[in-house]
Amino acid sequence: MDRWEDTMAKWLAELEHEEEMTDKQRAILRAAVKLFSEKGFHASSTSEIAKEAGVAEGTIFRHYKTKKDILLAVVVPLLVKFLSPRMLRDVQAIFGDPSLSTEETLRRVYKNRLELVEQNWDRFRILLQEAAFHPEIREAIIEHIAKRARALMTAFVEKKIRDGEFRNLPPAVIVRVGFSLLAGYVFFKHIAFPDEGIKLDDEEEIALMVDILLHGVRNPHRRDEEE
Repeated sequence: MDRWEDTMAKWLAELEHEEEMTDKQRAILRAAVKLFSEKGFHASSTSEIAKEAGVAEGTIFRHYKTKKDILLAVVVPLLVKFLSPRMLRDVQAIFGDPSLSTEETLRRVYKNRLELVEQNWDRFRILLQEAAFHPEIREAIIEHIAKRARALMTAFVEKKIRDGEFRNLPPAVIVRVGFSLLAGYVFFKHIAFPDEGIKLDDEEEIALMVDILLHGVRNPHRRDEEE
């Protein structure tokens, strides 16, 4: 078993006993989520976590050997949510439903993934922030989330190309564009311009993203006029 597999196995084993957490452990994790999300992992001290949780700093180290262990305890449940069979089945079922149009398939997939992000935004933000600094987190995202998501989307795109519905472009490029729209939506909504004031609800904006993905932004009537 290589390093990231060993790390994931350790995390998952620890999660089996999550229901046995004490109230103090839960308070510590809630405080860590708040501080890591607001300040980042490195800028948050264990003394600040203890103060926010209403416990003595020594209590933290009775439950977690290091601050890094607290970080792992915060982000692993989110990784497991993305990896859970139920969540994967949701997406697989959408992609595999022949009654859905291409537009509706993509809208439902986007909505499904965005709802999961929205419901867990504080932890998801920590996951994004800390992946750059902690190789085991980054490797877990790539191996367990990114590769599976890419495989599902690639199979969908390749079928649409075979059926003649999509242009014969490199599937990897289409997949990257599709994921980029989703990632860009999250970035601009929550990080770059959270107060931009776009007067659209999530479903309307998802529908527009899918429309742009499938049809671009060029006005077809203007093109006809030019020709």
